[in-house]
Amino acid sequence: MIEELIAWARLDCLPAAQRLGLRREAAALAVRHRRLRTHWADHIAQTRAALLAAARVSAAVPDAPRRAWIMGAGLLQDVPLPELLCLFDQIDLVDVCFGPAARAAERNHAGRVRCVRQDVSGVLDDLSRDPQRASPPMPADAWCASVNLLSQLPLLPCAALLESGEAEAAVERYGTVIQQAHIDALSRVPQACLIIEYARTRADAPDEVLLPGLPDRLIRDGWTAGARWQWALNPTGEADEPSGRAMQAWRRGGDAGR
Repeated sequence: MIEELIAWARLDCLPAAQRLGLRREAAALAVRHRRLRTHWADHIAQTRAALLAAARVSAAVPDAPRRAWIMGAGLLQDVPLPELLCLFDQIDLVDVCFGPAARAAERNHAGRVRCVRQDVSGVLDDLSRDPQRASPPMPADAWCASVNLLSQLPLLPCAALLESGEAEAAVERYGTVIQQAHIDALSRVPQACLIIEYARTRADAPDEVLLPGLPDRLIRDGWTAGARWQWALNPTGEADEPSGRAMQAWRRGGDAGR
């Protein structure tokens, strides 16, 4: 508890996100990262490698973007910042909460690294908004990356709606639209990377697909499938029923562009 309070105090959070509890969630995640660093090390390394591979493809094309827009980068743990700084003139770290590492990177690379507080769902200020219309556009002149973010976007907005008495079926549809709007916005930029949890895994049960139909849709929209790996999200000792996530990277642009 004390560790989480210290982590909470060190976070810079968008007010709308804090009202929904996202600052508390980010603090808990930061503490879990430290506690489970050994179990999560491969996932972090795989995420960084997938981001860097996609960025290198983007940087190799004629008129390659000189700017990176990286969403879900507030804690900076799974972003290979030094390597990306060799590929881009400017890197925008985009999130609703920023920890000390991201803010230090902004200071240490003044003019090249920037912390952008933005709600990429567009609904946190007003949950009655249509997520399809609320989702802000992404910069077309940048390589845009969404890092382990898609499954997280609807969680707290949907929890708040359920708590207010909204019907479960309606809330589920609302969460799906938040995710669809995020993918739509990402698919409108020429160069992009998407890293997602596509299934929940357990040792004693079949994988539970989290985003049914998404791979086919991404392929239709010009995306190319990249690396897959397993994330030991809740290892033995962390939860009564150990579970993980099956991860996959996708990229758009470069030799995958339309």
